[in-house]
Amino acid sequence: MGNGKRNRAAKNENDNPFSTPEEDNNFNFKWDPLRNIADDPDEVLKRVDERLNGLEKEYFNDKKDKDGNLENIFSLHGVTRRDFIKWSAFLTSAMMLPYVFSPRVARAANILTRTPFIWLDMADCMGNTEAFIRTAHPTPAEIILNYVSVDYMESIMAPAGYQAEARRVETVKKHKGKYILVVEGAIPTGLNGNDLTIGAKGDSGMKITKETSKDAGIIIAIGNCASYGGIPAARPNPTSAVGLSSVTNRQVINIPACPANPVNVVGTLVEYILVGKAPQLDSLGRPLWAYSGRLHDNCYRRGHFEAGEYVRHWGDVGAKKQYCLYMMGCKGPFTWNNCTVVEYDQDISFPMRAGHGCIGCSQPLFWDRMTPFEKPNADAKIILPMVEATADEFGVALLGAAGAGIAAHAIYTGVKKKRESKKTSEKKKSDSDKNDDNNDK
Repeated sequence: MGNGKRNRAAKNENDNPFSTPEEDNNFNFKWDPLRNIADDPDEVLKRVDERLNGLEKEYFNDKKDKDGNLENIFSLHGVTRRDFIKWSAFLTSAMMLPYVFSPRVARAANILTRTPFIWLDMADCMGNTEAFIRTAHPTPAEIILNYVSVDYMESIMAPAGYQAEARRVETVKKHKGKYILVVEGAIPTGLNGNDLTIGAKGDSGMKITKETSKDAGIIIAIGNCASYGGIPAARPNPTSAVGLSSVTNRQVINIPACPANPVNVVGTLVEYILVGKAPQLDSLGRPLWAYSGRLHDNCYRRGHFEAGEYVRHWGDVGAKKQYCLYMMGCKGPFTWNNCTVVEYDQDISFPMRAGHGCIGCSQPLFWDRMTPFEKPNADAKIILPMVEATADEFGVALLGAAGAGIAAHAIYTGVKKKRESKKTSEKKKSDSDKNDDNNDK
């Protein structure tokens, strides 16, 4: 499992916001499909079932209450039982769990709607909240997020003022160690945190976050701002805004993006319900099941990249033929997320499918490091330690001179073949020399 030492964010310009578990020398990367529960798969299922049984007894009145909970919720939105079963199988696959977990994922999703929940809004635009509650045709993930047992959430709760603050304090005391804490937005630390004050008492956002984080069962930073500071922390950062992990010594699970994908949020919460632990995390505090691959790896435009077919101007022939958007500023090759797999907008689209390149919003410091978003990468001032190291290795020369990108992949392939040919020739010569020596003997 991830631990506090692994849960770090790039805090200054010298840190590498593009690092992966394999690149982090302090991170012994080992993917564990059984989540470090037990070595025996049967024992894993036994422990998961025992946990689910206990939570169902705690949160549901009886079998009828349990069985009818999600069915009643989904029926209000026109989602059938068959739709939910299909979605459960999809989420199980997205979380990289064996299919045998699918019915257990469904049970965990049902339990999630009754789990005590606190959602804090800090320095943000409420983009994540809006993305989940304003959709016209919500997915099961978005529906579940709308029906969790929200004890405190400023944007949707009925109480206000002192009553709202009392609700939060009461939830923390009543459900100590069990409630889920989700934080949206960066945490301003300037003026001892007083650059952001909230509520009737005028407490700082930093103070409220620290107090609420202390006894949470699990803590999630949702969106790039909460994860790494996002736009509020961009230069010149007048409020000294930081990500959530910088103001608490508790483990924080980062779900970055702008906005975060509800599948990644619900999947992380479902895993917590299943095993009672945080997911396995990468060196930037992100769940490996969601952030272990680049958008570039699974992009449907990848074939055009391989063929050197790029969009060069908005609206040109390449754009109409849906060629690769790399030369138009797409940051997919250096952005770690699963957007191209789980997608957005009722699971039917993502930026590249919609015709715009990725802007790298899952990466730390993306607003400073990835801009300008729509300027060709050959000219953009992007600070990168490497490009395509795990796939095509066409090198940082792609960023150095205009036009180099189109030929880089072909050049790399040619050089590789030339090296292989040279090695073959040297081997043949060595074998020939050995034969000559044997003949002389």
